[in-house]
Amino acid sequence: MTSATATPPGLMPAALPRTIDLSYPSNRWAVLGLLGGVALGRLRGRSWVGSVGTGLGAFATWACARELDPDHTVSANAALPLALALSLASEDSSDAAVMGEVLAAFTALSSMRTLSATTGAAATAGDQAALGAAAAMCAGAGQKAAALLPGAALALSSQQADDLSPRNSGGGPAALLAALLPTIGATREGERQSLGSVAVAGALLLAPILLKPEDVNTETDRGDRTISAERVGKARQLALGGLALSAVLGGTRSALPLACAALSVGARRRLK
Repeated sequence: MTSATATPPGLMPAALPRTIDLSYPSNRWAVLGLLGGVALGRLRGRSWVGSVGTGLGAFATWACARELDPDHTVSANAALPLALALSLASEDSSDAAVMGEVLAAFTALSSMRTLSATTGAAATAGDQAALGAAAAMCAGAGQKAAALLPGAALALSSQQADDLSPRNSGGGPAALLAALLPTIGATREGERQSLGSVAVAGALLLAPILLKPEDVNTETDRGDRTISAERVGKARQLALGGLALSAVLGGTRSALPLACAALSVGARRRLK
């Protein structure tokens, strides 16, 4: 859970930033996971880039689960160590590949947040530009599945009959175009052995449970409304669609954070 962020008068609140309030135990767990991931990566013999990537991947897992399951911190708290364990058990990647994986993870996180609208704000022009840039960078790095998520998130958000839809309808198509154009000349480093495919498969197997409608009672960061259960449901659909694309297009290693988040949410619902 995060704290509400005040917006200066005259400025539109941004949809992407969320603050980390350390008064909440779950948020402290996320920060501990990030720092612990860096430390464990170094102990395993990874480079500083690889170790930081391990920590950031664990944090992104936690954050994705919070977007997909805002009522239940247990999902995020369980997803983080799962992702950390699978990441540490996988073969090391080059520093360049690690940077691509981190980019893909946070692009997925931003896409889920845009669609679920947990901040309580509509995507501004700046948010949409940032998502388009992330899509283009993912495509250029060969992260094809992640590159398609921002455009899809904006397009799906625009279809919602509420005031949290993007301020203009051109952001989705623009982000999709930004994702598709660089793929023409993109080169993709062969993936090292990863357990990401196991997490992706597990999440997809739990899709029927994960996609069942579920009430949401948590308020947005702004505290002026309850998070939309329909939007959270759409975000779960987008997550599963992105995981399916990663299995088809390649990139299950990069999808590890999102896969562990979805797997944890599905398991929580299965054991409910």
